Amino acid sequence: MSERFAWVPDLERGEWLRPMEAEPPESILSVVPRGFEAYARVLHPVERDRPRRTRTWQGLDETTYFEGVDDIEASLEIERTTWAQAAASFGTTMHAQAQYARLVRRDDGEVDGAIAADGWRYGDTSEGCLDAASLAAASAVLARHTTTPDAGVAAVWEGWGGLLSSAGVAHFVPEPSGRRPTRHARHADENADEDTDEDTDEDTDEDTGRGAAPSLRDRLAAAGRAGLAGAQAVLTARPRAARNDPEPGSGLLSRRIATGPRFELHGDTGRRYVLFEAGAADFADAAWPARAPWVDDVVWAHSPSILWPDDHAWVLATEIDFDSTLVAGTRALVRELMETPGLEVLSIHTDADLTRDGDLLNRPE
Repeated sequence: MSERFAWVPDLERGEWLRPMEAEPPESILSVVPRGFEAYARVLHPVERDRPRRTRTWQGLDETTYFEGVDDIEASLEIERTTWAQAAASFGTTMHAQAQYARLVRRDDGEVDGAIAADGWRYGDTSEGCLDAASLAAASAVLARHTTTPDAGVAAVWEGWGGLLSSAGVAHFVPEPSGRRPTRHARHADENADEDTDEDTDEDTDEDTGRGAAPSLRDRLAAAGRAGLAGAQAVLTARPRAARNDPEPGSGLLSRRIATGPRFELHGDTGRRYVLFEAGAADFADAAWPARAPWVDDVVWAHSPSILWPDDHAWVLATEIDFDSTLVAGTRALVRELMETPGLEVLSIHTDADLTRDGDLLNRPE
């Protein structure tokens, strides 16, 4: 195995990706490099649920359904599912450039909690992060398509809350009394004032702390209002909640790493990464979150933003604003990924439009 997850201060390891900066920002070639035989899109999985008793949300009042329910999880059928199944539920068309919001007929506004005619309620996808199980399944394949499965680089976006300093992360735990969920800071800033918690119950999209909320968060919020013990939603607090900026090194990573060099792509877009030694074989082990130095809670483990082997045989990249992960490699690699159980993978062309407007087959009515 590689020197597992050791910090890489040598930014030259990433310079071979520099040509991506010359590509149009809307192109997938600005996320994964040109010049590979084939390209694929790994769709981030979603969850769906429905009441066990009625087997449908149709005709039910969601705001009152949980009143008097002692065990919210036991009252629901909850399962991990695919975009293709979401399309089947909503009668939309699954295709390589599909956008999840359009598949569930929520082109504008909140996607989480969309209810299909067949009674299932669908959660949202995760942006900027491939779940740990999917990454492990993909990495087992990736390891077979490189001469250096034990050696490579994992680039982790520096903007995840609590990574470089204690700013940007909070826990929200429902109170047994039924009060509003209480915020418990994961990395508390000793200089923060107690009266600066405004807006901390909202997600943030600021560079220093992107939300890491669970899917179906409306369901968990309802559990919190009902006072159900054991439910926990993890959200990212707004950085401005702390009046004084915490020191670098007060987060998960040491001061040496937190103040060290960053690999930066695409100029002033905020795409700056901390590099770590990691081969595909490291991530093929499903227990990788417990060993990754950038992971605080294994349940909400952030995947690398970019991963590549030392022989540059392929690149896996999860752009911060994307709800799917891109892979560039050989045709054999893409074919095997598409055939891997537990993954939803589609082959795409380099001219694919993955913006919201690129989904021409599911335009709003």
